[in-house]
Amino acid sequence: MTGLFTACAFALNIAESAFPMPLPGVKLGLANAVALCALVLLGAKEAFIVTLLRVFLSWLASGNVFSLACSIGGALPAVAVMSLLYGRFSNDLSMPWISVAGAWAFNAGQIAVVTYIVKDIRVALYILPLLAAGTAAGWATGLLAQNACAKIGGRINEDIDRQ
Repeated sequence: MTGLFTACAFALNIAESAFPMPLPGVKLGLANAVALCALVLLGAKEAFIVTLLRVFLSWLASGNVFSLACSIGGALPAVAVMSLLYGRFSNDLSMPWISVAGAWAFNAGQIAVVTYIVKDIRVALYILPLLAAGTAAGWATGLLAQNACAKIGGRINEDIDRQ
């Protein structure tokens, strides 16, 4: 299952990179919906594995070290935040809100990496449009993950019941 989730996340990441976005660093983050599904259906460890493998596969496909640094710097905090919130507050927070929090963590991590690399604190001001975009994208991917988890989880339970 972890390999299947990784393949889906990688495919979505590659497909999403083909679409032009209005601002640099802004993406819908469809691969994060897969990570959230992995978290809910498989557990936190598997969500981290899916995310790390997706980031490294994307790096191998692109060869862009700057992109690798930004992806790792954003993806690890995103999965950590989503894991923490899902583990402690899944009864109080919807999946879209957990996804929004993950998007914000991704944006903050990404900005921290870029600010460190270019050595200019003014880059941190870019966090404002990223957070706005991250809120909308996080909500959309959270809804997608919620629906996907309901479908996939139902199928997994059906398969377990048959065995």
